Amino acid sequence: MILIISAGMGVQWLWRRLISPGWVSWALLPGTIVSEMSYIFGCLITGGEIRRARIMPDMQEKDKEPQAPTEAAPKLRLVGPIVASLICIAACGAGIIISNQFFGQEVISKFEASAPLGVQPTNEQTQATVQQALPGDWNSFWNQLEGQVRLIRRTLQAWGGLDWLQWHVPLFVYLVVCLAVRMAPAGRPFVPTLLAVVLIAGVIRIVGLMNTQFENIMQNLWPLLTYVWSTLLLLLVISLLLHAIVGVGKSMLDSTASGPAQGGKKSAKADA
Repeated sequence: MILIISAGMGVQWLWRRLISPGWVSWALLPGTIVSEMSYIFGCLITGGEIRRARIMPDMQEKDKEPQAPTEAAPKLRLVGPIVASLICIAACGAGIIISNQFFGQEVISKFEASAPLGVQPTNEQTQATVQQALPGDWNSFWNQLEGQVRLIRRTLQAWGGLDWLQWHVPLFVYLVVCLAVRMAPAGRPFVPTLLAVVLIAGVIRIVGLMNTQFENIMQNLWPLLTYVWSTLLLLLVISLLLHAIVGVGKSMLDSTASGPAQGGKKSAKADA
């Protein structure tokens, strides 16, 4: 869960530096609405004060820092932001689960059964899930790192095998991207969001130990969580590459533009 939240925040941070934050919010409209409305609701139930409430940021905003469109002052300085972030994460997570129930069965099935190009699927290769435990040694670490690359490849392979002319396929992919990227409240402090994630993970762990049926539910949801993580990982890699290309291009243009100007100054000094 922490990885999903961090990846979503990273993707949104990079997108807001490539284009205007307003356009990013419009592109992620379903996630923006769910995230902002749930955060406002979380602030209200904790006795917070909403000074300015907007779903979308100002389109004329020049600053590309991820500032929140809603100005909320939680009454409880520590508990208020944690509760608001928790409700925001829970609302977006519930939206992903509901979207999967109505539109995503074909996508998740294709993702689970996908295999790398040119490789016949086997029982080991069709396990399109991330490990549920941290690596204990260097071999496990590198194996899990290689597994992340394979997950990206599986995602592309699954998308390539989907029938995109069926309306529910692109709708599910779009909704997952919107809700996953906006799962963390945009422009809010990271510490309350991190504490909310830790709280959710702790509650899930405790309930899972007390109730085996709930643990089975989480096992059934694990392929969906893996798909969400691999999608965000793919978007993060693409966004990093685009950000690097744009940065290099701007640097080259700036150096090209500054070259003639410096040459003119040198010639003027020589004439003097």
